[in-house]
Amino acid sequence: MDGSIQRVNVTGSRSSVTIRQAGQMPSPVVLEVKFTQTGPAIRPMRNAVMTDSVTALVTYPVDVWFSGSRTFMADLDFGGRVIERITLDPARRFPDRDASDNVWPARGPSPTR
Repeated sequence: MDGSIQRVNVTGSRSSVTIRQAGQMPSPVVLEVKFTQTGPAIRPMRNAVMTDSVTALVTYPVDVWFSGSRTFMADLDFGGRVIERITLDPARRFPDRDASDNVWPARGPSPTR
């Protein structure tokens, strides 16, 4: 199994997150959305739970993969608060060959000391 965030498109207060599932075993889509500390109020979403004042956990059921498509577009609309980071499967509940592609914006290589 190998899920990944392919791209994120931001238009106004909405963000569309394209998730790709490359493995054979489908799993629910769980996204951790981290917002900036300040800004407009965060608007609630039906399939999201706030885990603290700037973090939401958004869940889509495994059914999103039943059509056979390898990609799923998660539409996020939390209002005007800026999103700093999105993480797919933040608790690492599901096996993943390459977890480095589960975060947006993509992290660059760590600096060497």
